[in-house]
Amino acid sequence: MRKLEIPEIIKRHILWIKGVNGGQPADLSLRDLRKYKFDRINLHKAKLAGANMSKCSVRQADLSQCDMFSVMLDGADMTQSKLDNADLRGAHLRGVILEGASLVGADLRGGALMLGGDAAEAALTNAVLDHANLDNANISGANLAGSSMHHSSMRGARMEGTNLSDGNMRGSSLDGAILKNANLSNTNLNGASLVGADLSGVTLKGTDLTNADLNDANLEGVDLAEANVTGAKLSRPTSEFPADIQRILKEHFEWIESGGRTGARADLADSDIERIDLPNEDLSGAVLKRTAMSGANLEACRFVMSEMEEARLAGANLSDAFLEGANLQRADLRSANLVSAQLVAVNLKDASGKPTGRLWPANLTGANLAGANLEGADLSNARLTDADLRGANLTGANLSHALLDGAFIADADMTDAVLDGASLEDAIREAVVLDGGLEEDEYLDVAV
Repeated sequence: MRKLEIPEIIKRHILWIKGVNGGQPADLSLRDLRKYKFDRINLHKAKLAGANMSKCSVRQADLSQCDMFSVMLDGADMTQSKLDNADLRGAHLRGVILEGASLVGADLRGGALMLGGDAAEAALTNAVLDHANLDNANISGANLAGSSMHHSSMRGARMEGTNLSDGNMRGSSLDGAILKNANLSNTNLNGASLVGADLSGVTLKGTDLTNADLNDANLEGVDLAEANVTGAKLSRPTSEFPADIQRILKEHFEWIESGGRTGARADLADSDIERIDLPNEDLSGAVLKRTAMSGANLEACRFVMSEMEEARLAGANLSDAFLEGANLQRADLRSANLVSAQLVAVNLKDASGKPTGRLWPANLTGANLAGANLEGADLSNARLTDADLRGANLTGANLSHALLDGAFIADADMTDAVLDGASLEDAIREAVVLDGGLEEDEYLDVAV
């Protein structure tokens, strides 16, 4: 091969783009291009299938509509390059730098050059795609594990089954993106916008969705308890729920306001009101057994003496909620926000309204509170027998006279918690932080 062959091919391609005589579209398929520099070059519609451009400098280049099927770009610097509508199926992009690049409509699915060979996934592991534009790109099935994509735009992108684990997508826009069955484990989506995105079946184990916007997102089959959804916009207005649900709630609020003279106590047992937006409402006395309320916004709601056995409240916002005397036996409260919630006992009164001196405690026997945030919550006299509090935040919580017998409190943070008179017999307490709480010799027959 003559030394100037590839430069001549590129020169003719540029002439072809300009419509000058002697121009010819470039075909650099399967060529070894590693020793060349492609900064600011225009290779629009060129053929680069199978070419080896590993570690090449391709900054601010125009590679739009290029055939880059199975191209080798591992470690290449493609900062601010244009790859709109490029065919990048099966491309090798490990460690590639695509910061500020545009990949609008690009195809990054799997593919293989060899006839009869298995289609290889597009490998973008540990790639840098910060501030990149991937609107409407097809990345289905691609491997972007460990990639940095913060403040990128992926509106309408197809990422079905894509591996996005351990990545940084902080502040990115994924409005309308299709992420069905994608892996988002341990990914940072803090402040990301996922409005109207299809997140059905996605894996969110360890995912940071703090302050993310998930309005109108499809979360069917998603376990929100595995993610950090603090401050996330998850809820749906009551107007989006069936007419019978709206009627039951309306009649309950009327029942509360009239002191039981009109309206009717709400019975929503076994109903689905996931992600409902009901802050500051009074649902005291409501029947919510086995009710699906995951991701609901129930901030500052009243649930005094409500029946909530086996209610599904994973990832729900119950901060500042009043749950005095509520029955939450075996409820699913994983990763729920219960900051400053009141889970104290109700002082029972007789028919004349006088206190009897009898207490009706909040009952969380067997409840799953793993990873829940109970900072500053009041759980005095609460029944937490056999409850799962592993990894829960109980900093500054009041657990005085609470029953924690047989509870799982491994890795729970009980810094400055008040534990006067609490019973922790047979509590499983490995690795518990106890600053300001009980001393070691105050535990009775504790099994580790």
